[in-house]
Amino acid sequence: MLSLLAVKYQALTFIWKKNSRVFKNRYIITIISVAFLIFIWHLSAVYIAAEIILPYPITVLKSLILVLFSQNFLIKLFYTLLRGLLGFIISYISGIFIGVLAGIFKTFRALINPIISVIRSTPVISVILLALIWFDVNYVPIFVAFLMAFPIVCGNIIEGITTVDKNLLEMANVYNIPLKKQIFKIYIPSIVPFIIAGASLSLGVVWKVIIAAEVLSQPKWGVGTSLNEAKSYLITEEVFAWTIIAILLSSGTEYLFNQLIKRRKK
Repeated sequence: MLSLLAVKYQALTFIWKKNSRVFKNRYIITIISVAFLIFIWHLSAVYIAAEIILPYPITVLKSLILVLFSQNFLIKLFYTLLRGLLGFIISYISGIFIGVLAGIFKTFRALINPIISVIRSTPVISVILLALIWFDVNYVPIFVAFLMAFPIVCGNIIEGITTVDKNLLEMANVYNIPLKKQIFKIYIPSIVPFIIAGASLSLGVVWKVIIAAEVLSQPKWGVGTSLNEAKSYLITEEVFAWTIIAILLSSGTEYLFNQLIKRRKK
């Protein structure tokens, strides 16, 4: 028995050494990981044997293809994208503006910090329900996305401002450089990594919040609306299909953003 295990171990070691470059390739690792996940999913579906609870991967794939080629798919995707981008842009611009002011002026920071803490601590579902009372259903996802992403961007900017080189600021004050010039020549260039980090983190949050808000607010067009409709009719494979689309939407935009940042650095 021990000798058999030793032979197997040596065989696995040999395979690993021969294919180490392949296994180190992150794309290959990702494919293997996804394939393993699908395999576990298939085994679980076989064990449960009730597609209304857990459909087979092939059933979900067929449903995904039908959804992708359905008549109004692009319209639904467009409106979700539009809401997500609007929520992100509004939170990003306002987060940078408020964050810079709060970082520079301690009194304003003391005023804004409790507000940011309250927003961070508020459950997303509470914000969505309140937004449903206050706004039209088409604007609920945008408002919720803004409110959830704003503290992330603003907090990052405040942290960045507090790390700016104090010697540069003292020199600027000695030479009576106006605050406006200090902001654009010293503060902003110094906090670029924090601006990028805030954007990346908030972008991931925005898509989750947008879909959740669409599920509850039910605008005419949207990925979340279709997700909720599929759930209402107990079309589980379609729920999975729309979930995959939501995941691809989120990861795709994050990937494009990261690629854009890499190109800018070059």
